[in-house]
Amino acid sequence: YATYLGGSGDDRAYGVAVDSSGCAYLVGETSSGDFPKVGAAQAGLGGYTDVFVAKLNAAGTALVYSTYLGGSGRDSGRGIALDSVGNAYLTGFTYSGNFPTTAGVVQPSLPGPVGAFVAKLAAAGSALSYSTYLAGGSTNYGMAIAVDSSGNAYVAGYTNSVNFPVTTGALRGSFGGGYYDGFVTKLNASASARLYSTYLGGSSSDTARGIAVDASGAAYVTGHTESADFPVQGAIRAQKAGASDAFVAKLNAGGTGLVYSTFLGGRGSDFGAAIALDSGGNAYVTGSTTSADFPVSASAFQTSHRGGHDAFVTKLNAAGSALAYSTYLGGTASEE
Repeated sequence: YATYLGGSGDDRAYGVAVDSSGCAYLVGETSSGDFPKVGAAQAGLGGYTDVFVAKLNAAGTALVYSTYLGGSGRDSGRGIALDSVGNAYLTGFTYSGNFPTTAGVVQPSLPGPVGAFVAKLAAAGSALSYSTYLAGGSTNYGMAIAVDSSGNAYVAGYTNSVNFPVTTGALRGSFGGGYYDGFVTKLNASASARLYSTYLGGSSSDTARGIAVDASGAAYVTGHTESADFPVQGAIRAQKAGASDAFVAKLNAGGTGLVYSTFLGGRGSDFGAAIALDSGGNAYVTGSTTSADFPVSASAFQTSHRGGHDAFVTKLNAAGSALAYSTYLGGTASEE
């Protein structure tokens, strides 16, 4: 199947997840007052743009549910994950001081101009199980989310808040420098507590943009770093090669240390965008690169950079100690 999804304004989908029945769940942002709604938790557009969340049936012929989520400012959904019973976990960012939050959550009010948010939408799509801000006093962006079998949510994003909420014993308890640091936060199943929350970065700018979690609760994160002192552990590449490198990092289940962390890039600019895992703990990373010397494997599908930004696809082994494969994916213009 293939379908449009939108109204008379601008509509952009940024995240997708699929359940065991083949239903697709989408999250993004919309400025359409007539965005199609079914069984909505929030029936009306609240501001300039709102988050939208929509569930399509397995055939792509109908909406199971579709709802707005937002306040009076700009709100954007960027990441979505599902648990085994079809609850949808969402993250993104909001400029709304009246973004809908629920009682008993870790952060019911916005302390600065832009906050990340984390929300859980019940399986029917008609109510919020919880919704909370996740922010310090400056700008904070939620970019990706994962959920474990206990319903704990893992969020990756970036912030320039020196008072972003971190937990005692976290991997990095203070802002490292540059314009942004990445962050990784684990919330309990009711979003009433941070199980851990940490900055992730060095002394220059860093962003975290993709996250996945394995059965042991270890979080795998990718993004980009401009920091020569980005924390590495058992690295495939221990030194930054260009203006910015992608990175891949595996945090232990407590968020207190790195199982592995490596730069991934060449002498150009490299950006990690998304990450997934297989049952053996191998990590699959995609993003974009301008590097003619991006690390590729000898038998890769595309071993040379063709122009502009090329996409890349890289598989790391379970130990994070070697590339199982790595390839460019692009043509003579730009791909991301």
